[in-house]
Amino acid sequence: MVSVRHLVVVEPVPYRWLVDALAVIRTLAEESQADEQGLVLPDGQVIPDIRLTQGRHLRPGSVYLTEAEVELEVEDEDEDGDDAGDGIAKADANADADGSGISEDAEASETVQITVREWDHRRAVRLELALASDEMNVELDAALKSPDRPSLVEISGRAGGGAAARTLFGMAGRVRVRLDDWWPAADTDRTPPSAPASARLDHPWIRADVRAVPRPSRDDCRWDIHVTVSLRGRRLLRPVAAVVLAVAARRIRRSVVRTLDNLAAQWNDRVPHLVAMNPDQLRETLLSKPSGESGRHDAAETGTPGTPPDRPDPGGPRTRPAP
Repeated sequence: MVSVRHLVVVEPVPYRWLVDALAVIRTLAEESQADEQGLVLPDGQVIPDIRLTQGRHLRPGSVYLTEAEVELEVEDEDEDGDDAGDGIAKADANADADGSGISEDAEASETVQITVREWDHRRAVRLELALASDEMNVELDAALKSPDRPSLVEISGRAGGGAAARTLFGMAGRVRVRLDDWWPAADTDRTPPSAPASARLDHPWIRADVRAVPRPSRDDCRWDIHVTVSLRGRRLLRPVAAVVLAVAARRIRRSVVRTLDNLAAQWNDRVPHLVAMNPDQLRETLLSKPSGESGRHDAAETGTPGTPPDRPDPGGPRTRPAP
């Protein structure tokens, strides 16, 4: 087994801001309309890439579909560059096969299906996501408990090779973050009963466990995140994996530390700008940068746009729960 312990220092996210941000996102979703033509935002913008294909908007059982063409970068050369010519010749052959001048290997389709399993601002929001492409298939089940006063995030899923993938085995994993334990530990240094954030990734050969415990930084108002990553072999290959992990332990530790530091740097680069926004600014930002090509739409022209579920007064309680 290889175990890595590392400390990263990150910018904090106020709990009140998280509550307000989730309320903004939920309100935008519920004020939008959806049908087979696309998703219509509250300001009339249309996102045609997201279509309601089954059920009513945000009702349990409703299904949304989005499709996109993904450009692939194909590298086909060895150290001597001998295979580069072969790769170009193959690409030219594929391009000329249909006379389009575009290689069939240059693009691949990607389909994402989102199913609403639960949408209740008091109890939980639960979504299922299925991504299918030539390279990979991913299935995720994500749940947020008590969205009005978020207390728990749980994500589980599986990933495997797509039609054109070369991977032989799939992976499964899960993530669990106890938000009602995270903020007391991060802001008040209260010791949680166990790591508030944990994750597990299972490969047929290797199992990886990740645990994260926040603490208030002693130098400033940031968070000190104590992260532990453990790797071990699985099943019949456990003895073999143990030898491989032992031999590569130093390289694995360097790689894990580098990855954690890069994630912390990206967090610190983006989060301060986000948490500086109030709810109105966040809403304006989300509406100004919708995904996909958008147009304008008159909601009155929509035949059966789908009716969002009943929603509470946005001015409801948004106070942070007592630690």
